[in-house]
Amino acid sequence: MIVLLSLLFLQPSLPENTTIISAAGDTLFFNQLADALMGYDVIFVGERHDAKAAHEAELAILSSLAERDSNLALALEMFERDVQDVLDSYLVGDTSEDTFLARSRPWPNYKTDYRPLVEFAKANEIAVVAANVPRRAAAAVARSGEVSHEVMGQDSVFMPDTFHLDSEKYYERFAATMQGMPHGGPMGSLNVDALYKAQVLKDAVMAASLHPYLDRRILFFCGRFHADYHLGVPYQLQKNHPDLKIAVVSLAPASEELSAEDRSLIADFLWIYTPHDVTE
Repeated sequence: MIVLLSLLFLQPSLPENTTIISAAGDTLFFNQLADALMGYDVIFVGERHDAKAAHEAELAILSSLAERDSNLALALEMFERDVQDVLDSYLVGDTSEDTFLARSRPWPNYKTDYRPLVEFAKANEIAVVAANVPRRAAAAVARSGEVSHEVMGQDSVFMPDTFHLDSEKYYERFAATMQGMPHGGPMGSLNVDALYKAQVLKDAVMAASLHPYLDRRILFFCGRFHADYHLGVPYQLQKNHPDLKIAVVSLAPASEELSAEDRSLIADFLWIYTPHDVTE
């Protein structure tokens, strides 16, 4: 049986009720996790986008890995491929923050949740990858059910050379999630297979965005569905680069009921937190 212990002395900004468990069932201190992650080439950290405790965990992981690796690169689902230039310009100080935000389509919770990551990267000269496919391209694929240069239009420049649709487990998880969504919503009228292709397109583009940085360690922050069970982005990346050592850290609320078997399958490391606030 796995004993869950609260780690009280991680870092000042972290909530007290935090537990870190390895896939083998060992409970780790924060520094042990950071040290263990140094054994991997690419580290995916899956979040719930509205969880403040998850974002605090991300900043702690980023700062700790940056201390251990001066050549670390950061990749973010939250920025799209076509804003890479303005992101780079902002990071080196050539573009003001107001201009950067006006041109980069930041998520609504950028200021509270993702700005600290970008500002840390800027202050420490860490490369940041705007990893995601432009939303308009994913929407076009979802409507048409086809991934092609014609459908993606100007965004076809971001189409990866390889695009793996062969994971039955990922499809089953995705279909089950779609079935649980309200049928009257914007997704309700779309075909599940078409939506799945759009989902895998996002994963494949995010994986391809990392190719220029594979000579260094990469820390990737994304939604949990894009990384849990080593599916999504890790799956696409591993299929193309089988020799890469890839780790998945899943940030999960304590209220999520998971068996010991589930914990060992979801991620290499499970970071369990007690939610203390939710982004509005």
